[in-house]
Formats: sequence, C-alpha cells, structure tokens
Amino acid sequence: MPKLLRLFICATVLVAGLSPALSQTAPTKPQSPGEMAADDKYATEKRSNCEREARAKKLSYMKRRTYVRNCVKR
Repeated sequence: MPKLLRLFICATVLVAGLSPALSQTAPTKPQSPGEMAADDKYATEKRSNCEREARAKKLSYMKRRTYVRNCVKR
C-alpha cells in the first residue's frame, strides 16, 4: 500500500474518531442575572420550607440536617 494512502486513511480515521468528542457542548446555564436570581430565590425558599418542616417535627440537629438535605433533593 502506498505511503500516501496509508497516511490519508490514518488521518481520516483520526478525524472521524475525534469529531463526536469535540462536538459535545457544555450544559446550559441561566443566561441573564434575572434568571439566576429567580433560580436562587426558588432554592432559598425551598430550603427554608424544608428547615421549617424539620423544626416542626422537632428533630435533633443531625437528623434535621439530614432531613433538610433529603427534602431539598426532592
């Protein structure tokens, strides 16, 4: 097989193999400060509601922390 043909085949395989890896995009993030503030407000409200529920159940400190962590994930 001629050297030039081998080189061409190797280059083609290399480019074809790297194409999918290089075409991946980063996950989308909130673009505007307003969207970021809305997301932050939602997370803060959710956390405070979970903390309020944990206090109402009169859980100990460690159990309350665990409850809040699991509640926020829901």
